[in-house]
Amino acid sequence: MNTPEHHIMIVPKRRPQGDKNTDGEASKPKFPAVRYFQIHFQHMESQLELTNRSLETLQQQMAELQARFGTVHTELERSKTEK
Repeated sequence: MNTPEHHIMIVPKRRPQGDKNTDGEASKPKFPAVRYFQIHFQHMESQLELTNRSLETLQQQMAELQARFGTVHTELERSKTEK
């Protein structure tokens, strides 16, 4: 005869934050403090600003190089057609 099996799952009770663990120390919260996120996002913001400045500098340098090589390329084309 087939009888359905019953599975019982035992879930340990969670201790509220600030309870003491077995060593007598206060348990740490599961998530970092708000200050951690504030510092993290300040760092990310400064990195983004630095990246944007670097990108602007690179774009300016590329425009200068394109202008310089554009005139060189134009001069080369003129010299080829004149021959």
